[in-house]
Amino acid sequence: MHVRVCLSCDSALDHCHGTLVVHGDRSVECTDADCYDTDHSRHAFVVDCFDVAGGCGCAVTETCTGPRSLAG
Repeated sequence: MHVRVCLSCDSALDHCHGTLVVHGDRSVECTDADCYDTDHSRHAFVVDCFDVAGGCGCAVTETCTGPRSLAG
């Protein structure tokens, strides 16, 4: 049986296993319920909210006006 190993965990690096979702108004949320710090540098995966399967609720508000890059 192969055991999956997280190199960041083994190295004791501060990181999160969740995906950081960036909304149009630049607010962020993480898919990991135990995430305590939503800093971009802690997340290997960062996506814009309109890329989330099923869409994002903010897409129907004035905060999300369509596709934008994270660079802004």
